[in-house]
Amino acid sequence: MPYGFIRHLEDKGYSEETILSYEKVTNNFINFIASVYPENKEPFHINPSDIKNYLDLQLKSDKSVGTVNKELAILKTFFNFLWETNKIPVDPIVKIKRFKVQTFPEVDVSFEEINTILQKVLLNPEYTTLRKSIFILATKGLKTSDYRFKKDYVQDSIQDDRVKIKLRNRVIQLEGKEASYFREYFYEAMFNDSDYVFTTRQRKQKINGPIQVMSILNHLRAISVDYLPEDTQQLTLLSIRRSIAFKLYKEKHSIQSIAKALGIEESTASNYLKNLVVGTQMAKST
Repeated sequence: MPYGFIRHLEDKGYSEETILSYEKVTNNFINFIASVYPENKEPFHINPSDIKNYLDLQLKSDKSVGTVNKELAILKTFFNFLWETNKIPVDPIVKIKRFKVQTFPEVDVSFEEINTILQKVLLNPEYTTLRKSIFILATKGLKTSDYRFKKDYVQDSIQDDRVKIKLRNRVIQLEGKEASYFREYFYEAMFNDSDYVFTTRQRKQKINGPIQVMSILNHLRAISVDYLPEDTQQLTLLSIRRSIAFKLYKEKHSIQSIAKALGIEESTASNYLKNLVVGTQMAKST
């Protein structure tokens, strides 16, 4: 894959920027299929449930419904091309509909509950330092892309018992037990064959590349199963970020400080909080 799809877009006169966005989405989908089916599932074997699982995964990461709908449109173009060029006998995506936009997000689990879970996670002797480190940083509001920082971006001050991580748009500081557990994992990661602190094994290249969303979600899913009631939504990076935003809002932090804490623009933080507050209040009233 993508079986001449990019050349097809070029022949159709698509702009370079559009082609790059189409290529990124199709490559992400292909990598997802490869991670689920290591035996290299061919396009004619892909079924609607594979596509739905991919889209659901995007929703559980940091992507908005609008962004996922754009990815769906790109994949529809891709599979229509495969069908028109007789590379697949049936178009598996043709009946998959766009997601309805959820106007008002809500807080599923409060940050106080998440912090309680964090203390249990840190004390769990069966959890690896990797899982503990991923969850520590999740409680700091990291997005999937934020986890893809390199070893050079970590500053360890053992004397002060602090660890600083320089992300693209903010600095994360860990202290005390959080610093100790992350430091333990970081020293282990120094011996992997990658520049990245968190990695996912790439099956085809057989090398460690930057961590993928499925790897993070697997750890969050395991923690959710262990520490959340059965009828509660599983933790995701997005749900944790919502909890952080709502906590800071209740504590009357400024929009500027909330935006800085989440690594987003102030205008984005303002609009997001308005919808989050309404959605959470609506959920409590039902």
